[in-house]
Amino acid sequence: MKIAVLGAGALGCYYGSRLVETGNDVRFIMRSEYDYVKTHGLQVRSLHGDISLPNVQVYRSPEEVGPVDLVIVAWKTTANSHLKEALPPLMGPGTIVLTLQNGMGNAEAIAQVIPAKKIFVGLCFICTMRTDPGVISHLEGGNIQFAPFIPTPEGTAKAEELAELFGKAPIPTRAFAEAEKIQWFKLVWNIPFNGMCLAKGGISVGELYKDPSNVERARRIMEEVVSAAKARGYTLRDDLVDYHMQRTETMGGFTPSSAIDYNMGRPIEYEAIWGAPIAKAREAGASIPEWEQLDREIRERLGMQPS
Repeated sequence: MKIAVLGAGALGCYYGSRLVETGNDVRFIMRSEYDYVKTHGLQVRSLHGDISLPNVQVYRSPEEVGPVDLVIVAWKTTANSHLKEALPPLMGPGTIVLTLQNGMGNAEAIAQVIPAKKIFVGLCFICTMRTDPGVISHLEGGNIQFAPFIPTPEGTAKAEELAELFGKAPIPTRAFAEAEKIQWFKLVWNIPFNGMCLAKGGISVGELYKDPSNVERARRIMEEVVSAAKARGYTLRDDLVDYHMQRTETMGGFTPSSAIDYNMGRPIEYEAIWGAPIAKAREAGASIPEWEQLDREIRERLGMQPS
């Protein structure tokens, strides 16, 4: 399969490298590390086995790549204003687009550019960081859940094909019928932990865990996010909070993406991870006092007006 990775940061390079290993024709579109990766390739240091790709197909722009079978959108949601320029050169008659981005609203943004039936959502449960130019560190997780943006039998069947494609990498995968359900599944972790690490000034999970009250607070927020999903009509698995808490205990020095962006002075994915979900929770009448307090702290940290 001919695949373009749009936004080849830590996440895009990790999954793209896994797909290269299984014989797929993967083209990485990147800017900041183009020269380094073009010369030196990519190195992935992973708990599931290291990857060394000395020769990588790397490009500066979608126009250089041309139409492909699958576009993986892996850039930050703050870059979505560029979708209208980036996607058309990559689209052919049978091209589909898979967003692996955080939060909510990304498929809707893509649907402003291409037909909605061609869009699929993938939620990644993974800890990856770029540690040096061309070097990706994979610390935890890796599984992906797929769903069609528009829930149809045909869309679900295509989501199952995507799960099979990534499953050969081998990446643990599962296909679902509805995108919003899997979005809530990941937000149960992302809202409290990404949010608290950001609100406290860009700290790591390990630093957050030094204070037991932070862990207790994270659990309460997670439970509120689960209740918000239920108010929206999506019942999540009973052990989901415990599952996320257990995997978080092993993350150690991992710093969530928004905390890294804050420390680097980059734009924060506020709307996708916190803004749009909290609006949906309020519309559904969910009681979310702990989550709303965290939202106020995040907005204060970012210099935003109270919501």
